[in-house]
Amino acid sequence: MIPALVLWLGVLCASSACTYWPAAGAGGMAELRPPARPVSGSWFGHVDPAWQALDQQRRQTDCHLEALVLQGAELCLPAHVVAARDRQRRIVRALYGGLPLDAANDLIILRERLAELQRRLDYIQANGACLTPAMAGAAACGGG
Repeated sequence: MIPALVLWLGVLCASSACTYWPAAGAGGMAELRPPARPVSGSWFGHVDPAWQALDQQRRQTDCHLEALVLQGAELCLPAHVVAARDRQRRIVRALYGGLPLDAANDLIILRERLAELQRRLDYIQANGACLTPAMAGAAACGGG
């Protein structure tokens, strides 16, 4: 009876040891760094031109989002910026995972959302609803 109990406790302790997967919602290595080259679209060092075009469009949307962040989007509309960055990660995973059609669809959606974010940011800042530190400093200097 006692050896069976000890064996059962040993199995129970061993099965509840460390885990090797990330916590829920934390992603994994693909969230932190894409692979060095795409899974599909490459053949003996040759990268497919369609893949290159999608990757170029992805980089352009990355630059557009960063420009919006510099204009104050992260301070004025933080949820929209987070959603756009999530979409960016999804595009990278699709591109490097060999799903170019999914990446193309997500790029279309992201471009539309960035255009909407630009319109909202312009409207909010024009009406003074959200002042970034740079705008507040300029208003203080101009008002005095």
